[in-house]
Amino acid sequence: MNTTKLMNKNFSLVALCNALALLGNMTLSFALAYYVRDMTGSETMFGIALATPYLSLVIMAPISGIIADRIKKQKIMFWLDISVFASIVLYLVIEGIFTATLPIIFVKLLVINAAEGGYLTVTGSAVPLIVPTEKLALGNAIMGMVQALVGALGQALGAVLYGSFGLMPILIAFAVVYGVLAVLDLFIRVPYKKQASKANIAKTVKADMTQAFRFMVKDKPIFLRFAGIIFVFTGTVICLFLVGTPILITSVLQMDLGLVGISQIFMGMGALGGGIVAGVLGSKLTIQKAPLLLMIISVLPLPIGLAILFGIPTFAVFVIITAASALIMFVNTLFAITAMTFLQQETPMEVLGKVMSLISILPLLAQAIGQFVFGMLFDIFATSTWIVIFIAVGLSVMATIYSHTLLKKGKMHSMRGGNMGENAKAVVLQ
Repeated sequence: MNTTKLMNKNFSLVALCNALALLGNMTLSFALAYYVRDMTGSETMFGIALATPYLSLVIMAPISGIIADRIKKQKIMFWLDISVFASIVLYLVIEGIFTATLPIIFVKLLVINAAEGGYLTVTGSAVPLIVPTEKLALGNAIMGMVQALVGALGQALGAVLYGSFGLMPILIAFAVVYGVLAVLDLFIRVPYKKQASKANIAKTVKADMTQAFRFMVKDKPIFLRFAGIIFVFTGTVICLFLVGTPILITSVLQMDLGLVGISQIFMGMGALGGGIVAGVLGSKLTIQKAPLLLMIISVLPLPIGLAILFGIPTFAVFVIITAASALIMFVNTLFAITAMTFLQQETPMEVLGKVMSLISILPLLAQAIGQFVFGMLFDIFATSTWIVIFIAVGLSVMATIYSHTLLKKGKMHSMRGGNMGENAKAVVLQ
C-alpha cells in the first residue's frame, strides 16, 4: 500500500472517472432503449434493448478480469474511454448517412456496455490497492454510494434528456465527457505487479480462469452459493424495477416520461442513504442479517401490485412506486457495499480481478434474462400488470428462504471465524 489516507489523488480520480463513465453508460443505455421503444411501440423490444447490453458484459467480465490483473489499470481505463468516445463518433457519422436501424442501435448498446463491464472490474480491483486496509470498507462505501447514485441519476437523465431533446444531443454531450475521461485517466497511478504469462494468449486465459475458478470452488465456495441467490434476486426484483418503473409510470399510469426521471432520482437518493448508513454501521452489518435484508427487498414491491390490483388513484400509485423503488435501493446498497469488502479482503491480489469478474457473470446474466422476460411479461399481462409484480415477489421470497437455510446449516464457515466479523458483512446484489 502506497498511501496512508483514503481521499488521496488516485482514489479520488478513480472514483470520479468511474462515476462519469457509469453516468455516461446509464444515460446512453436508457436513452437508446427509449429510442427503440419509440421506434417499435413494443414493451418487449424495450426490455430487449435494456437486456441486450448485458450480453457484452457477460463476455467482457472474464476478459476484463484477466486484463485487470496483468496490465496497468490506468491504461485499461484510458483505452476503454477512448473506445466509447470513438464508438459514439462513429455512430453519429453512420446516423448522419443512413436511416436509424435497430441493428445499429443494438451494436452501439453492446459496445458501450462492454466498455463499462471492463471499467467496473478494473476500478473494483484497483480500490484495495490505493486505499489503506483499515479504510477499505469506507472506500467501498464511497464507491458504492457514488455508483448507485450516479447509476440512478443516469437512468433519470436518460429519460428526461431524451424526452426533452431527443437522442443526438445526448450522444454529442457524452462524446465530450468520454474524451475528458480519457485525459483524466492519464493522471491515475495504481500499484502494479507484473505476472508471468504462458506461451500464448489461449494458454494464459485458460490458466488464469482455472486458477480463479479453483479458488472459488475449493477455498471460498460461499462465493458461488450466494452468487446463485443473487442471480434470482437480480433477475426478479431488480429487473422488475429497471424495466417495470418506466412501463408502469408511462404505459399503465399514462403519466409523462419526466416523472420516470423523478422516480429514478429518488432511487438514487435511496442508494445514497444506504451508502451513508453502511459506512456508519460498518462491522455491525454481519452476514447473519443477510436474510432479513433480502426479505425486505422481496416484499417491497407488494404495495405496488396491491395498489394496481385495487385501482387506487393514479398519483397515489406513482408515489408508492417511487417510495418502494427508493427503499429497495436503500436496502440493496446496504447489502452490496459490505459484500465487496468481504470479496476484496478474502481474495489474494493476484486473482482478485479474475475472481470479481467470474462472480459478476451470474448477476449480469440475470439482468440480461430478467429484463427480457419482464419486458415480455408486461406485454402479455398489459391489463393485469399486478400479476408480474407478484411473480417477482414469489421468486425472491423463495430465494430468501434458501439464504436463511444456508446460514442456519452453518455453511458459512469457509469465512474467517465463521462470520464476516470486521472483514465484510453482506453479499453483492446488483
